Amino acid sequence: MRTSLAFLPGLVLGLTLACGGSVSQVTPKTPVVLATGLVYTAPAGTGWRLVEDAASTPTRLLLDLIGPAGTASRGVGFNVQGPAGVKFGAFQASGGMPIADAGVYEMLSAYPTTYPYEPSMLGGGVKPGNLLTVGIFQKDRRLSAKDSGAPLCQIALEVDPAANLATGTALPLSVPKARFIPGDIGPTTLTLTAAEYLEAQTKGHLVPMTVAVGTLAAQ
Repeated sequence: MRTSLAFLPGLVLGLTLACGGSVSQVTPKTPVVLATGLVYTAPAGTGWRLVEDAASTPTRLLLDLIGPAGTASRGVGFNVQGPAGVKFGAFQASGGMPIADAGVYEMLSAYPTTYPYEPSMLGGGVKPGNLLTVGIFQKDRRLSAKDSGAPLCQIALEVDPAANLATGTALPLSVPKARFIPGDIGPTTLTLTAAEYLEAQTKGHLVPMTVAVGTLAAQ
């Protein structure tokens, strides 16, 4: 005689409930959305700072270095510590360097006539550890200093596709070191007295500055 096994599923369920077990449903995980761009919020204040340029695109964030209005300068140099998953973009107009001239500083000699192939005082590169170092300076000391309260130069940030950053990831960005050449650098005549030479030596140096940075996130 055959014994029916139709009662076994109900028996197993009854034993499970009797032992304090429960039947639960597995909630599917929300898929991770990978970021393709960056979103930046500018810092508060009117001092040296990095602000987003209006020419930024969804995949390329452009940041301008702007100084305090009324502060005369002849050039700036600074480092930017980039976060993991973000790379610094290059500018074709700068020969592939990671910095662009904003048109404030005069980077060529003005006297007697600017030579078309004269190298300009603009340079930069990315060091190991994703540390960007850039600089832009006036070449001719006889030219007037410029007001720093305008975009002086520009850098670009892009998401590294290989990093697989999730949308909304906060990304630390900082400027660990920055300096500028002040407007007053002492006499610029070709023949200096001993006192004038000493004055030029004292004033002709880079002045430390603090650059405010906003918040950066993957988008």
